[in-house]
Amino acid sequence: MGALDGLLAAAPFLAVVVLIVLVLIFLIGVFLIEQDQVGILTRRMLGRPMPQGQVVARKGEVGVQADTLVPGLYWRMPFVWKVAKSPIVTIPDDKVGTVEAIDRKPLPKGRVVGDEIECNQFQDANAFLMGNGHKGPQSAILRPGQYRINTRAFVVNVVDATYIGDSEIGVVSAQDGVPLPSSLQIAPPSAGAHSYFQNGQAFLDGKGYRGPQLETLQPGLYYVNPLLFEVRSFKTIDVPPGTVAVLRSNVGEELVRPRDRPTPVGTSERAIDSAPIHDASETLLPLTDDKGTRGIFRNPLAPGRYNLNPVAYTAYIVPTNAVMIDWADSTVPNAGDFKFGALGVTSKDGFPIAVEVRLVARIDAANAAFIIARFGSIQSLIQQIIHPVIDAEFRNNAGNKKALEFVQSRSDLQAEALSKAKESFKRYNVEAQNLLISQIRMPPELMATQTQKEIAMQQQAQYVQQAAAEQQRIAVQEMTARAALQSQVVTAELEVVINENQAKAAVKQAEGIRDSTKIKAEGEKEALLRVGEGQGGAAASVGSGQATAVKSVGLAQAEAYRAQTEVIGAERVALVRVVEAIRDGHIQITPETQITLGGPEGGSAGSLLTAYFAKLLADQSPSSSSRRAAASSDPKKGE
Repeated sequence: MGALDGLLAAAPFLAVVVLIVLVLIFLIGVFLIEQDQVGILTRRMLGRPMPQGQVVARKGEVGVQADTLVPGLYWRMPFVWKVAKSPIVTIPDDKVGTVEAIDRKPLPKGRVVGDEIECNQFQDANAFLMGNGHKGPQSAILRPGQYRINTRAFVVNVVDATYIGDSEIGVVSAQDGVPLPSSLQIAPPSAGAHSYFQNGQAFLDGKGYRGPQLETLQPGLYYVNPLLFEVRSFKTIDVPPGTVAVLRSNVGEELVRPRDRPTPVGTSERAIDSAPIHDASETLLPLTDDKGTRGIFRNPLAPGRYNLNPVAYTAYIVPTNAVMIDWADSTVPNAGDFKFGALGVTSKDGFPIAVEVRLVARIDAANAAFIIARFGSIQSLIQQIIHPVIDAEFRNNAGNKKALEFVQSRSDLQAEALSKAKESFKRYNVEAQNLLISQIRMPPELMATQTQKEIAMQQQAQYVQQAAAEQQRIAVQEMTARAALQSQVVTAELEVVINENQAKAAVKQAEGIRDSTKIKAEGEKEALLRVGEGQGGAAASVGSGQATAVKSVGLAQAEAYRAQTEVIGAERVALVRVVEAIRDGHIQITPETQITLGGPEGGSAGSLLTAYFAKLLADQSPSSSSRRAAASSDPKKGE
């Protein structure tokens, strides 16, 4: 009775304890799942054990359950269940979520990602596990948004979405798919509509190949699974003005072109200048017009910007404008597109000479593909052909000339080198447009001698110029003096002109007088001739009578003189005739002027001088002049 009473007395207390325990159990088993949470259940007991190798429990199995709890208030037996609250998975706008499954069957051999299973974007783990899913990386991705995913069944990694910037191109390489054949370098496009590699399962279902893809991603944002595709960004191909881009295609099967035997050297088949295209043995890849065939495209790309897959197509930039190639020291400014050191040559007389040369060459756009097919690049063309030709040409010229002769024949060297370059480069479809020698550096000791000689010649030329300047100065001074007297010169020249005109007028006047006088004289002559003819006849008759009379008088006087001479003598007859002349005034015996010299006595000298001066004065007197005039007019009186 006492024990029973004690038990009854303790019953209320035990009931309270039991009630408290039940309340605690109830409270422990109650939990709330918030809106931004997902509930993950783990069964601890009272269930079937999971098979070996299984990680996530299905219904009724002990372990982490595949099903999750959505937001709400729940109660689970605390000792049987464990509830873990996990935040929902949030994928930002510029991100993408990659998923890795913790449980399910292993991936098939050779596969990298598991096929996509319809499981409400991994929010229904039970559907994934009950389906044909595979553990490991999944081909499906989570796009931006919020997902209630069992993080004990799937591991979600948030990574950056694929962004292709401006002036860029995305080259994709698939990590899974059909293995790429060894004969291909670039995978052919997949038959699936993978929407620019954003649907990995469509790519796999379309029998997409692994490896570099021919399709590219243009600028923009793409949700690409990085576990399935590797995307690399490349700059777009920019073909500058004045150039073209020759494309080498890596797409398509390898081309095997076996040759039965080698081509003999020197045959016409090897003559590049006579063949329509380069010989096949010298062309690394055939020229083609099909972009799906491996080789070099015959038609290059014009200047511009191109979104080309650099893995599928290799672009070789070929300049089509003037290409400048310099052989000069590094200190030379404005170096050309390609540069070498100065050409070192040796003259015939053993002097080392450094020659700096610039060559201007051009490649036609139509020949760009042949250049790349033959040499692989412009640098190889210059190294293999252009540089050796120019270097050999100048070395040969220098070996045939002395140092000073080499320098002095600079123009000829340019012309010969340019001619040689044109002839040699034409066989390789390169045009040599111009060649210039910018500088020829001689040894200092030889240049010193040449400099001194040139200085002496320049000084000599300077002296000649100074002499010419002095002559010019004299001429200027003379012209200055002439300019100062220019007014007088003009006045004198005008007077000369005036005098000449007056003389010409006088000549004309004299000529008129002469002509008029001549005409008048001819008229008077004619009149006198007529009168003279009449008077001549009369005078002839008179003269004949007078002559007879004079003759009779003369004969009578002569007879009288002879009779007087016989009576009184000849001297007395002469004296008588003198006295008669004095009487008639024909002889003057009294002087008009008397000049006495030598004193009162005079003398013989004085008498002579006196007679001489008297005669001079007499000749100058008017009476003497009149007598001479009368004598000249009357010949008989003169006699």
